[in-house]
Amino acid sequence: MAQAKKHILPFFIPHLGCPQQCVFCDQHKITGQQPPAAEQIAAAIVALPPELAADFELAFYGGSFTALPLDLQTYYLEPARRALAEGRLGSVRVSTRPDCINPQILTVLRQYGVNTVELGVQSMLDEVLQKARRGHTAAQALAALRLLQQAGFTAGVQLMPGLPGESPAACLAGAGLLLRERPAMLRIYPTVVLQGSGLAALYQRGQYQPLTLDEAAAVTLALKIMADDLGIKVIRMGLQPSETLNSQVLAGPYHQAFGSLVQGLYWRNKILWALQKWPGAQVVALARQDISAAVGHKRQNTAFYQQLVPGLRITAADLPVGSSLLIWADGRRQMFTDVDFRRGCDVIGCVMAGIV
Repeated sequence: MAQAKKHILPFFIPHLGCPQQCVFCDQHKITGQQPPAAEQIAAAIVALPPELAADFELAFYGGSFTALPLDLQTYYLEPARRALAEGRLGSVRVSTRPDCINPQILTVLRQYGVNTVELGVQSMLDEVLQKARRGHTAAQALAALRLLQQAGFTAGVQLMPGLPGESPAACLAGAGLLLRERPAMLRIYPTVVLQGSGLAALYQRGQYQPLTLDEAAAVTLALKIMADDLGIKVIRMGLQPSETLNSQVLAGPYHQAFGSLVQGLYWRNKILWALQKWPGAQVVALARQDISAAVGHKRQNTAFYQQLVPGLRITAADLPVGSSLLIWADGRRQMFTDVDFRRGCDVIGCVMAGIV
């Protein structure tokens, strides 16, 4: 039986608990919201549709939840604890820093019903973390992740490709060390420059150059492929768009449809690979739901296909969603799947090198 879809009841605690300001961060500009009161949290839970309450997860985003004073943590969590006990809520998640996890903290989280903890790892290179003013090390990130897993929490991690001093190749190498620990989920937030942040000052002095949009999409796709191969769910690619954020991005690979760009890049690579494997193609068919990703955001992929095969047509067919494509060439046809693509091509190498 398929699992019920989980709904998120989000609350933002911008910059609360953070022991210092990271070079990339202006959390208020990211969320555009003020910290909630416990009464607001309780009221939002009461307002949930009773028939769906068990499918809702209360999520505290922003800041570093477990770095808050203990009384403030329990102040925020108490409405959730009561709702969980009464069956009016399904689960609770918090976000925090790797250096703010220890057995005592986890005991409190467990007592108040938290079952998912996301760690803002950002990078696995100590020199990059130091430049970003993170205040923790890569070793602390690994230790925190292992501690969460051993204690039975669902553990997620966040990475930020493009931080100062980190090349795309170094990002992937560091991510490999982290993902080898098999966190349950991954968020990928390519670094953008926010007005008023320390990174903005570096950028304006010419001391920092963010990733281009194409570079960020390629690194993000490579990270997603690494995660997919390990069975790790990628739950976000790119910052969540908002009116506040839209007005505060100074530079960097911010795009309101960033996830779609990444998906389009994957399909572009897969179709070009298949066309090279099966010369003389005239038609590429795929599931109707996949056509938008295959042609790319604002149809930007079609120029790549036409350059390789002028006059190529892309059409819909009764095929599995998200994987298969069918190529017709001179009366012959050939099916290609994701498995064929992953086995037949060094996908990460091709993406990163821009080979296809």
